[in-house]
Amino acid sequence: MKASANLFSRMVSRALTVCALVAGLGLTACNDDDESVAQPTQQNIVQLAQGNANLSTLVAAVQKADLVTTLSGTTQLTVFAPTNDAFSQLPAPFNNAQNITAITNTADIATLRNILLYHVTAGDVKAADLRAQAYTTQAAAPNNNIYVSKPAAGGVFINGNTRVTTADVDASNGVVHVIDRVLMPPSQSIAQIVTARASASTNPEFTLLLQALQRPAAAPILTAAASQTGNVTVFAPTDAAFRALLGNAQLSSVSDADLTAILSRHVIGTGRVFSTDLAPGTVATLGGNVTIAAAGTGFTVRGASGTAANITAANILATNGVVHVIDQVIRPN
Repeated sequence: MKASANLFSRMVSRALTVCALVAGLGLTACNDDDESVAQPTQQNIVQLAQGNANLSTLVAAVQKADLVTTLSGTTQLTVFAPTNDAFSQLPAPFNNAQNITAITNTADIATLRNILLYHVTAGDVKAADLRAQAYTTQAAAPNNNIYVSKPAAGGVFINGNTRVTTADVDASNGVVHVIDRVLMPPSQSIAQIVTARASASTNPEFTLLLQALQRPAAAPILTAAASQTGNVTVFAPTDAAFRALLGNAQLSSVSDADLTAILSRHVIGTGRVFSTDLAPGTVATLGGNVTIAAAGTGFTVRGASGTAANITAANILATNGVVHVIDQVIRPN
């Protein structure tokens, strides 16, 4: 009996020692019945970011934009978290933690805050549950949607160009998906993008496309490109593409009927189609089908005849759609 009592005493002593050690490490302590298993306390979204050296610029941005409380609360959120390398692709002062911390201009701080909120959606949405659709973020409306693509080759992409590199990092108040680019809310319509690039002081590339859109015959196409409530995809030929089509002729020599047929073959009127949504096959445009074919790591677009157009710059996000720059005019016949 005495031996049994001593054995029991030693077992209790060891259990108490283990519980004390667990408590000292900041883990969940044992309960009175010794039934619980020691578990680390789950961190919130901000604490997760603070513990990851690759997210130090994001942490500095969250602090500067006064979003620590928002991202540390109990409301369940999904955060797409850009790495330090992602921020380094931005112009100063948003390109690193040091520059962000030094910001004093209130307009820059407001811009930074809206950019960060463009990375936050409601709920705890794991990568497997993300759908190829638009998600409303907490950035300022109306241009506050992000667009998820899940290509057949695998992976999750946002707005076409941004890839989820590490998914499903669980937090006490949601989930974090690490991404390789900073997401930027769109600020221009498709027509404004074309106009800005046509009037660029160096290397203007859409002067002939703008001329074509300004022709009366192109009014329906221009309306779609300028509409703030539209949702279209435009394959935008460069000046070099138009010159290859025209040869020695002038754009003014193209009849209204031919111009309308050409331009309408460059517009998908049924929504934003990012490069990560494309697959080999046919796609319907306002002027008929075009053929999509794989080409290296990208795609080509071809009409009824002529040389297939390469997509040379993809996924330029607009307030009313998306633009892909192409190096050939898509021919309707």
